[in-house]
Amino acid sequence: MDKKLVGAHAGLINLLMRAGDKAAAKEAVAAMKAAAPQHPQTFYYAAVFAMDAGQVKEATDLTQALLKAAPNNDRALFLAGRVAQANGDFRQAETQYSKIIQASPETQPARVALAQLQLRGGDADQAMATLQPALDAKSTSSEALALAAEIRLKQGQGAEAERFLARAAEANPNDVRSRVGLALNQIAKGQEAAGLAALRQLAAEDKGTMADIALISVLARKKDGEGASQAIVALEKKDPKSATPAELRGRLALLRGDRAAARASFEDAVKRDPGSMTAANSLAAQDLQDRKVADAVKRYETVLKADPKNLRAEMAILGLKLTHQLIDKDVAAKRLTELAKQYPDDATPRQAAVGLLMEKKDFKGALSMAQEGVTASPDNPALVDLLGQVQIATGDRQQAISSFNKVATLQPRSPLGPLRLADAYAQAGDKASAAAALKRAQAIAPGDGELARKVVEKSLQLGLPDLASTTAKGLQTAQPKFGLGWKLEGDVARARKDLPAAIAAYRKADQLAGDAGAMVPNTELAIALHSALIQSGKKDEADRWAASYLARVKSDELFAYHLGDVALNAGRYAEAEQRYQAVLTANPDNAAATNNVAWLRLRAGKADEGLKFAEQANKLRPNVPPYMDTLAEALAAKGQNAKAIEVQKDAVKQAPTVPAYRLRLAQLYVAGGNKGEAEAELKRLADLGPNVEQQAEVRKLQAAIR
Repeated sequence: MDKKLVGAHAGLINLLMRAGDKAAAKEAVAAMKAAAPQHPQTFYYAAVFAMDAGQVKEATDLTQALLKAAPNNDRALFLAGRVAQANGDFRQAETQYSKIIQASPETQPARVALAQLQLRGGDADQAMATLQPALDAKSTSSEALALAAEIRLKQGQGAEAERFLARAAEANPNDVRSRVGLALNQIAKGQEAAGLAALRQLAAEDKGTMADIALISVLARKKDGEGASQAIVALEKKDPKSATPAELRGRLALLRGDRAAARASFEDAVKRDPGSMTAANSLAAQDLQDRKVADAVKRYETVLKADPKNLRAEMAILGLKLTHQLIDKDVAAKRLTELAKQYPDDATPRQAAVGLLMEKKDFKGALSMAQEGVTASPDNPALVDLLGQVQIATGDRQQAISSFNKVATLQPRSPLGPLRLADAYAQAGDKASAAAALKRAQAIAPGDGELARKVVEKSLQLGLPDLASTTAKGLQTAQPKFGLGWKLEGDVARARKDLPAAIAAYRKADQLAGDAGAMVPNTELAIALHSALIQSGKKDEADRWAASYLARVKSDELFAYHLGDVALNAGRYAEAEQRYQAVLTANPDNAAATNNVAWLRLRAGKADEGLKFAEQANKLRPNVPPYMDTLAEALAAKGQNAKAIEVQKDAVKQAPTVPAYRLRLAQLYVAGGNKGEAEAELKRLADLGPNVEQQAEVRKLQAAIR
């Protein structure tokens, strides 16, 4: 063999590696290094063996040399990602995997690797979005399907996790996944005892964790807490240092309502893996429920200390501080700008910074920052999309359409580009182009539930019920046991005023959710079904269904709030207040319910209590116009007219296009004898003509002050 023939060296190494002869393969790599020391393939194989030997520093040096020689090679980038992970530089690893996906969207190994990192970082939704194109491909790897199952399990969607495991078995029938899939199919067909016995045996025999995860999922869905706990103990014995068993134990505790045990488990997970964003997210959620924002921030600071380059942790800290007004917006924008420069390929900090600039109405600054991102990374679809969003917001619709077309080109298997185009065309009044874009989006992934939801919603907004119906039916065909397809069918029927068909579809969706053993209440579906029954004039049936739903789920704050709204709109004020008070019992920090109770107390002539609740609502959520409007009314009811005017002026400033707020301001001016200010506000309202429903009241006030 000619020692200079690099291809021959590479072929021999590959042959020996496939044969499992590592010693001979290592010798072959040494020979290749002697024959062609500076060749990219030499760097590649030498780095692979350095990694295998745990020589991370040598592997890092070799991959850096490799990337200089072959900066856009997929294999080189993938190896560089693995080496970065070994160094604990997860951001760099994500960057390398993302480059591969941008160049080759159909690649599955890079998607799996990136999704694993995103899941480890606590972003299960993003991990699923990264993985989705692989799951929609004609041929999906068992690794991608197994990871999808793990993601869904961590999201509390056990039934869907099991479906992915069954697909993994079909994809690779020769490994343990096939036996796991067979056991799950037995359980699905009613052969529960045999299926569970098979899963337990597999979990005991196999060194991997797939059977354990499947077993935990089934037992949790069956609400067999004891059995699931035992299965988690068995999983923990396989990898005592892993944080996953502790996290699963925490989720199991949450399912049975034991927040203290859940907190202890999540804290145990943090001890095992201080850099775990998943555990940090769970603990922060509990801290926020307990109104301990500072503690929630510390959760992510712990992650950042363990992993200083964890951008998600820093973004979580900034997000919490902004939401709870613990940081000045200008200071946050400055830090986000720094992060955007530090991580030019990650759109997240730039998106947040642009959002703050848009909020301040600094459209020029927002556009400049978005353009800087695209200049630095012209083929980054998230940054191109961000530029398009700013362009559409600033009225440059044609440039926005151009940007969104580029997004569609960069990500041909992603529905994002077509969905953005549909919005842009809709704003331009081009209904035909919007419909065509929606059809393209739906065709990309007909089995994607979230995509189907968006297409149906946008189709109905455009007055295209046939397209919405086709999309819902397509989802039903792709996922016949997934209730969302029937929920969307109900939405279409309701839009067509066919309430009997809507109710039937919603009931079908509810039945499928029950059959799947859904552990999380589907509030959206519950509200839709209850509303359809009310619209049909079936109040008694609606009441019975609401009572049975609440008995089933025990506590659903949003549904209780909905019941309050229904009673309020029907003029049943006592019942409405009772419902809102139930919401406040479950969550005293619900500002919307607090505001509504204030409004109801004022209607009942209880000005003192009305003011107390109105002040509390504004304390919970400052600068929200509807809450400010209620507070102004309460202050006026207590004779504090001057203070009421100041509050109402702020409400008008926050929402200058809402006539009702300007009308109340005029009324307050009239009550305070401020004739000139009242005339100015009333003239503005009168000039709006029929756009203001309360023109009769406007004319009455104008007559009163003349």
